[in-house]
Amino acid sequence: MEPFGHQQKMMRSAIVLLFIALTLIPPARQLLFERHLFSYVDAQATEYVDAGLVRAGAAFATARTFNAIISVFEESELQLEPGGLGVSLALGEVLDPANDLIERFSWIMLASLTSLGVQKVLIEITPFVSVQVILLLALLALLAGLWLPDTNRFDFSRLGRILLLCAILLRFAVPVMAFLNHQVYVAFLAERETRSIEALGQTRATLEAQQLDGFAEDADAVRQEADAANGGWWDRTKSRVAETVGQGKKVLDLQSRLEVIKAAAMQLIDRIVDLIVVFVLSTIALPLLFLWGLFKLGKLLLGTR
Repeated sequence: MEPFGHQQKMMRSAIVLLFIALTLIPPARQLLFERHLFSYVDAQATEYVDAGLVRAGAAFATARTFNAIISVFEESELQLEPGGLGVSLALGEVLDPANDLIERFSWIMLASLTSLGVQKVLIEITPFVSVQVILLLALLALLAGLWLPDTNRFDFSRLGRILLLCAILLRFAVPVMAFLNHQVYVAFLAERETRSIEALGQTRATLEAQQLDGFAEDADAVRQEADAANGGWWDRTKSRVAETVGQGKKVLDLQSRLEVIKAAAMQLIDRIVDLIVVFVLSTIALPLLFLWGLFKLGKLLLGTR
């Protein structure tokens, strides 16, 4: 039995040494570990991450655009005095909550872009780390476990098995995470994001149509009509009464436009919240959840706590 056991140990050692050689020799490593299946998996994962980067970049640009539009409104405060009654339209106060939310959304989008960038880098470096570092260490540990005395307190064989499983999980963890994340996005989040982006486009058009120039023109018209009456005292009095009625109508029109801006601001807040939910889930929460699941799976396969 002893010669048979020694022969079995030699065969196992030869297999391990063969894989060590295949791992160290670049042409053999490319043939074994960088075949079409591996490159296809990495290419698909990179495509999913690139699509996320494009979407996150577009959302970030949209947020900065709204920030610029709101900045124009915040600089405007129209003072109207129809018939001696002062009316102040402080547009910045109306849009201030939406502007605060957009600032926070910009930081969230920056975090999302960072997360996606890290995922893309991991897709590029994990083949090297998993194969040329962890797998090589696993094979060396397995070889040491075959030949070191059994009385040795350190179990190299078990260490080799752990490192081998870690190499496999690490090699496919990020691509699998990207694939699962993309499937969840398509199934549950894509429609919400599309609706939000379309609604933001409409809100942007509404706000741009109500920008400062239109308000300024109406306000100037009110003030010019208030000063337009000339002539005697009686003529000025009659003209003032007539102009007061016209000025009141213009003030009502300005206030109605202000209501339009308020409604647009509320819609802007709703859509920004939807986008926050989409990108926090798809770029931060779900990737972390999938990685945690793979980690738990590895511990379950190893039978460790």
